[in-house]
Amino acid sequence: MEVHPLLGQLDSLLNGEEIVGGRGPSSPPSSGISPGMRDGSAHVLRCLKVWYDLPSDVFHTAVANIDTFLAKMKAQPKHLSCIAVSSFHLACSQYQEARGDLAVVPEPADLVSISQSRCSASDLLRMEAILASKLDNKQQSVPPLPVTPLSFLRIMMAVSRAAATRLEISPAPAGSPLPHLLHQLEILVCDSSTLKFRPCELALALLCTEFQLQCAENPSNTTALMGFVSELQKYCNIQNSDFMTVLTEVVAILEKYNGEGQVPHRQRLVWKLSNRTLRHLRPTDRLRPTLPKICEESVSDKSAMSRLRSASECSLESELSDSDLSYKAGGSDSESDVEMEEPRTWARIVAAS
Repeated sequence: MEVHPLLGQLDSLLNGEEIVGGRGPSSPPSSGISPGMRDGSAHVLRCLKVWYDLPSDVFHTAVANIDTFLAKMKAQPKHLSCIAVSSFHLACSQYQEARGDLAVVPEPADLVSISQSRCSASDLLRMEAILASKLDNKQQSVPPLPVTPLSFLRIMMAVSRAAATRLEISPAPAGSPLPHLLHQLEILVCDSSTLKFRPCELALALLCTEFQLQCAENPSNTTALMGFVSELQKYCNIQNSDFMTVLTEVVAILEKYNGEGQVPHRQRLVWKLSNRTLRHLRPTDRLRPTLPKICEESVSDKSAMSRLRSASECSLESELSDSDLSYKAGGSDSESDVEMEEPRTWARIVAAS
């Protein structure tokens, strides 16, 4: 594919970038909603996206809807869960209207139940109508898809692929985002510290980290791949100082995310049970935690023990006969003593209960 048509699409994205609110250096801070609360809602939307196996565009559209709405309106924390789920349902409708390849749009009642938000399906639909009125200036029933960092990442990777093919670079970079890039971009969007950056800056910084990994595998392509990043930076009118700031922030967020996945969870698991549940549990506290110790003997000890056994067989038989007589005399008492000395097992506990 030629580079010039792709650059035309990049121009249209750059023009639409100015319309999107809630992201960029000029976006106002959301009043009433803390960054941590916003990030928590974004992660909930990401879980919903995975639950319904939806495209990554739906997630980015939903997060863009939240950020734009919070930049324009003052919301209370108790309404954030309803706003998040409503923006997700609206994002599904926006994607279906633009692309039309969704198998099914999630039902409002199912979204409310799965997300465990404290609103009803009717509340979701009313909030969705408010969101649509604040996002779209053309008074359409369903707003168009917004410009997101994923939109820029797709076009930038397509431009790099077309330029690499024209320059006969081998191996050429991928022409569309791979699954691990989509995953990393979702993690970056969930972090509120990236809201101060433009969507094109965030996408180009992530693309730069990917090209750096490819340069480490194929050093001969370093000049060409880093040249693509420089040309895209100039085309998007990104200053060097701004780009280095974005790149540093992106690397720090990804390193923190990858580090959390490698560190084992050291917190001890504690079960908190109610008294009602404790009364119905089996009495496992009286079970032996370990098996009785078995003493091992050497070969010489075993031979000595065998000689002792052969020498005392007659005496053992006589003692056993005497014990049989005494057992018949007082049978039940000695039997109960033996049973009490035996270790408790699951079978005996279940039989006793």
